[in-house]
Amino acid sequence: MSVTFLIIVAASASICDNAPCEPPINASVGDNFTISLESTGSTGFNWWSQFDPQYLILRSSATQSPSTSPGMVGVPEMQVFTFEAIKTGNTDVLMLYLQPWENGTIGKKQIFPVNISN
Repeated sequence: MSVTFLIIVAASASICDNAPCEPPINASVGDNFTISLESTGSTGFNWWSQFDPQYLILRSSATQSPSTSPGMVGVPEMQVFTFEAIKTGNTDVLMLYLQPWENGTIGKKQIFPVNISN
């Protein structure tokens, strides 16, 4: 199942002007960086990323489970997203924690400003 989210931000305003943001991520063109977030996939909630493909490429997304007994429900795990910076400038990565079949109801939202230099 594929879910697409469209988020429109005014060009003159930063998304962080109206919402709390995480500390900025500084990268150079060609660098990879990761965003790791705790999730509980067994509840159906997962993190989804929204970003500007002019500045970033999502290279991978993986779930890292702790070493616990198989079949345990509700055990926190980490979702790790690896991005590559491809263009100089400032952009944001919006991370949404949701159950896609629940009309896209957002459980959590985190915003990561990204500053990309040469």
